[in-house]
Amino acid sequence: MKKIILLALSPFLFAMSLPEKDLYQVITAHPEILELLIPNIETVSKQNRLWIVKVTGNPYWKTAKEILRPIKNLDIRTYQANDNQGRPANSNPEIVGEIAKLSQSNIKNDIVWLSSYKARNAGSPENRDAKNKISDRLKNLGFQVSSVCYQQDSCSLIADLPGQVTPSEIILVMGHLDSVGKDFAGADDNASGTAVTLEMARILSAKNHKRTLRIFITNGEENGLLGSTHYAKKLEKEGTLKNIITAINMDMVSYNSNGLVEIETNSQFESLAIKYSELAATYTSLKSKITLGAWGSDHVPFLERKIPTVLTIEDWQTKTPCYHQACDRPATLNFDYALEIAKLNLAAVLHFDSQAK
Repeated sequence: MKKIILLALSPFLFAMSLPEKDLYQVITAHPEILELLIPNIETVSKQNRLWIVKVTGNPYWKTAKEILRPIKNLDIRTYQANDNQGRPANSNPEIVGEIAKLSQSNIKNDIVWLSSYKARNAGSPENRDAKNKISDRLKNLGFQVSSVCYQQDSCSLIADLPGQVTPSEIILVMGHLDSVGKDFAGADDNASGTAVTLEMARILSAKNHKRTLRIFITNGEENGLLGSTHYAKKLEKEGTLKNIITAINMDMVSYNSNGLVEIETNSQFESLAIKYSELAATYTSLKSKITLGAWGSDHVPFLERKIPTVLTIEDWQTKTPCYHQACDRPATLNFDYALEIAKLNLAAVLHFDSQAK
């Protein structure tokens, strides 16, 4: 029976060997109910957002196909960064100066504003109103803004700041605007990711950049990654998808009890995730965990098309207890944590922009 042996580099704290045959990745948001849906299922591993199960019966019926994905190249790792006591000597003073401009109150105010809509589900009047107000704000910051619609009245926003050296190279920053539609909720999922994206846009708009910076306010994430999948396919068809040098997704970045940020990508881009963990150690108070095996958010359509992409998300093992519930409101959130996520991703954008030739 074939096994995958993981050679963990220090400081990786978790490595394991598992038989490849008959293993599946869980891609449902509610893996805890798998036993009720599929008989003869055995949980093999729970590592952050990546659940691995073994199915001893026949998994090929409709429900199983929707929530399980066969594993061909199993690779599960968790990276634990240091405690970040003090700022490492190799920090970039320019990046330190820029992240100091981030405003926690701006992030909080936008989360409160977006949560004040009765519902933000894709296609709703409230969702369209929020999208239009965000569009106006980004235009006022100097971005070139356009809409990309995956269906009538369900549109995402694209906002560009053209690069001054290599404008054909793009750094993409995204967060989904839509919620599951609970009344006056969706604060963490994902008003938080949208709010941090907007605060990053404010800082980034005030200076020139080598590469083009693209803000992607996505829609339809909760309905099956509709907006991000549509856009990735559109760019692929146009032949411009390869221009994205790296992409950052922010989803659920404001609830935390342990100072951990989960950095998720596929094993092909492990080195990118490690760079993010180094940036977290250099510029934030966060500790990092890496999950290799992406699912369930807008980074996936880009990863499936081999674009270097990461998701930053709150530690999934201690995620908000109000996930997809009516209690997902601003009063439950940790805005200090949201600011640290903003620091990490702003530092990442500035770092990757500085690498342009």
